[in-house]
Amino acid sequence: MKLSAQEIAQATGGTLVHGSPKTVFHGVSIDSRTIRPGQLFVPLVGSRYDGHDFIADALRQGAPGFLFQREPQCRVPRSVAAIRVHDTLHALGDLAHWVVIKLNAQIIAVAGSNGKTTTKELIAHVLAQKFRTQATVGNHNTEIGLPLTVLNALENTEIFVLEMGATAPGDVRRLCQIAPPQIGVLTSIHEEHLATLGTVEGVIEAEMELLEALPPQGRAIINGDNLEILNVARRKARCRLMTFGFASHNDFVAEDATISRAGTRFYIKSPEWQNEMSISLLGRPAVLAGLAAIAVAQHLGLSFSEIRRGLMGARSVWGRLQLISLPTITILHDAYNANPASMHEAICCAAQIRSGDEELIFVLGDMLELGAFSEKAHREIGRSVARVRPDRLITIGEQARLIGEEATSVGIPVQHYATSDEAAQALDLTDGRRYFILLKGSRGMHLERVLDALLHHTLVSV
Repeated sequence: MKLSAQEIAQATGGTLVHGSPKTVFHGVSIDSRTIRPGQLFVPLVGSRYDGHDFIADALRQGAPGFLFQREPQCRVPRSVAAIRVHDTLHALGDLAHWVVIKLNAQIIAVAGSNGKTTTKELIAHVLAQKFRTQATVGNHNTEIGLPLTVLNALENTEIFVLEMGATAPGDVRRLCQIAPPQIGVLTSIHEEHLATLGTVEGVIEAEMELLEALPPQGRAIINGDNLEILNVARRKARCRLMTFGFASHNDFVAEDATISRAGTRFYIKSPEWQNEMSISLLGRPAVLAGLAAIAVAQHLGLSFSEIRRGLMGARSVWGRLQLISLPTITILHDAYNANPASMHEAICCAAQIRSGDEELIFVLGDMLELGAFSEKAHREIGRSVARVRPDRLITIGEQARLIGEEATSVGIPVQHYATSDEAAQALDLTDGRRYFILLKGSRGMHLERVLDALLHHTLVSV
């Protein structure tokens, strides 16, 4: 994205106090360590750092200029453009909004408790068959990440598929102000971020901010399996609403879903056609993400063959029901994040695709940010584990201990560790037996360290 200093000052309501208004920037960065020559540096102020302390580093890396809300302490060369703004974070969003308007690109926003990243990736992958599409990088779905996706996009972008996260009331509303969506996709709503959102009702209100932001001529596409949430959505949306899910009352319905290690097959009924569909991703969450992608693609005029080709070519996202096959160990890596609904789905998926000759091991970490609901949620997961009856359960974290207590009551062997590092050091599966291992927990539990240990032990033993 090419921007001049004059345009940036205009977009942010800032003042160019140094350098030429004709200075040209190619993209934006907030990190002086990774900034590329030609990018605008935006120093953000956080609780543990102040980006203004790194302006000199950014200039040495080739930044032609920067925004600032606090006077820089370094010497600023004459050729550098410096733009004073009231608040650099808010200016970052204002600049992204200005670019969205300038490009006149269509915005597809994806919100919800579970499956946002997979849904966003599938929508983008399918739409790329026909449109120049840019999607949120990874899960950078915040007031920082979303603007950076927009500001570093190609200038010929036709469609943005933007993930929008809700950790507090107003989060989604602000993101919709930055990038006003024409299509809103709401994946599902479950217990999440209860420490900041308070109750499930608070989660519903936070996620529904997406539907409230859609214009009357827009389109809301939501998971309609929960009738109570669907009724709320119908009251909130000012535009036409379409639904997807497993329940027969939805507009886009998946039936007869079968899961194997090769992927997931299901039969779809949609307003335009009925047919069998295959996707290389695993589990019911992948089916729901596929339905959302189909609904968006049909609305935008893609053919069945284009949609099918896009879905079949999609690949799993790191840490989200990602299957890793090693000589004697198969790992279902779903440890990017966790809440009760996604934990339950991962347990069911692992039980379905493990082979009879594999010992089934669950490695489960704390589900964080559940507030007062935490103990009940972890014990419910323990009862789910008890129903599946894995050969072994490994729990990590203080709350996950409760999962183990429920599993122990039915005789499942349980090992508990305080941290992922302790579990990684203790876990030794190099005895030649075959194992199927589920890794699932919140991002803050760092279960990828267990994954790294498994990969290392396997490589050493081969």
